[in-house]
Amino acid sequence: MNPAFLKTLRAKKKRERDPNLPPPPNLFSQAKELRQTRQSMDLVEIEMSMLKQRLERVESRNRELEMRMETLQNWVQKRTK
Repeated sequence: MNPAFLKTLRAKKKRERDPNLPPPPNLFSQAKELRQTRQSMDLVEIEMSMLKQRLERVESRNRELEMRMETLQNWVQKRTK
């Protein structure tokens, strides 16, 4: 047989690894992290949409109150003249 082919069939030596290093990443843990990140992003998106709606309501209420205050100020100015 061809020696180059036999070389590919030989078992490779494992590379020595520093025992102080953290374990190498694996695809399952990365997929889990991605799934968790997506879920947290979805939750943040929902919360942001709720906060936007709340902000719109508060701004609308503020505009309404400002208009009422202007009306009252105008009325008081007319009465004091």
